[in-house]
Parts: sequence; C-alpha cells; structure tokens
Amino acid sequence: MGDRISALVDYVKQHFPGHDVWDTRDHDQAVTVTVRVTNGFLLLTASSEFLRDPPAAVTKRLTEWEVADALRYAGRTERLRVTRAGWRVTGR
Repeated sequence: MGDRISALVDYVKQHFPGHDVWDTRDHDQAVTVTVRVTNGFLLLTASSEFLRDPPAAVTKRLTEWEVADALRYAGRTERLRVTRAGWRVTGR
C-alpha cells in the first residue's frame, strides 16, 4: 500500500506547493493526509478500499474528481473523505 499512499501524498503536494504535507494511518486502515495552511489544517482521508487500486488509478481518480479543489472547499473546519464511490465533505 506504500506506493498508493505515496501517489495520494504526491497528488496533494503537487496541488499545495510550499505547504507542509504529511500522512498518517488511521485505526480503520484509512489514510489521512494533512496540509498545513495559514491558521489551520486541511484533512483528506482516503479509505483503504480506495487505496487498493494501483497508484496510477489512484492519481487518475483524484485528478478526475478534482479532489484538490474539493479539499480547498472543505477548508479548515471539515474533512474530505475519498472512497471508490467518490468524495464527500464531513465533519472532523
């Protein structure tokens, strides 16, 4: 799964240049990518099922679904969750 997580983190870093970006594995095997922004953090959580696909497929979906824009929309007060079904904004 490491190469799939790298694809996720690389996508976020590409769309948030100059920001600190890191990942953590959650208890349910999901992965959360955190982006440090002015006065807070953006949170993107990808389900383990989403991260079972090959790295190229992970990047392709993130791009097609415009996940970087969705993460900006979620902002500092919400979390963006990504599964194979798409993305949704949820509470933290």
